[in-house]
Amino acid sequence: MKILSVVGARPNFMKIAPFIRAIDKHNEINKMEVQHLLVHTGQHYDDRMSQAFFKSLQIPDADINLGIGSGSHAEQVGNTMIAFEKVLIEEKPDWVVVVGDVNATLACSVTAKKLHIKVCHIEAGLRSGDIKMPEEVNRLVTDRLSDLLLIPDKISGENLKKEGADEKSIRFVGNIMIDTLEANREKAAEIKLSEIITRNKLKASQDLVEIVDQNYTVVTLHRPSNVDNMEVF
Repeated sequence: MKILSVVGARPNFMKIAPFIRAIDKHNEINKMEVQHLLVHTGQHYDDRMSQAFFKSLQIPDADINLGIGSGSHAEQVGNTMIAFEKVLIEEKPDWVVVVGDVNATLACSVTAKKLHIKVCHIEAGLRSGDIKMPEEVNRLVTDRLSDLLLIPDKISGENLKKEGADEKSIRFVGNIMIDTLEANREKAAEIKLSEIITRNKLKASQDLVEIVDQNYTVVTLHRPSNVDNMEVF
């Protein structure tokens, strides 16, 4: 069996790591080896966003990098579909595995189905109920097309059933992010906060005050509905 999995953005890297480890473990104990190829679309293309995650999460380098880069939603989806179609025609996988809800997830699932290749969606069934969110559109389309829906919780399964998904295609596997957490918990506990700041601080930024344990807060915001409007932000 030949599986081609897709990553595009930072959250995908964290979700694909346990999947790759599971394939490696399968191949160690089973005679029927699974051939796996990792495709990086390049949606997050900066080394600070991409390669650092591959290294820290012990993900092997991508076999194929599409180098899509930034752009509008339509540009990212369209360019990914054009590049990914060529990969599928050449590699002819039995399954395409997509994770999460980024543009690469949508683009690659649509492209695979048009070539009659089976699609598996890890983290299927999540819903916000807000169709204005680009990620919600990506989830809805990907889940509708997928042959295998791997859900992180029972609520996700109920969402899929309400939308008419075939119950036989739904599999409850749990939250794959917890696998990543457990695999990195000890390593994370050994890291000093001051080292993280020193290693990642931009050269142009001003000097930071001394960070003391239990005396700091970290906030990361990126969703347009939270940051695009100054009043909301």
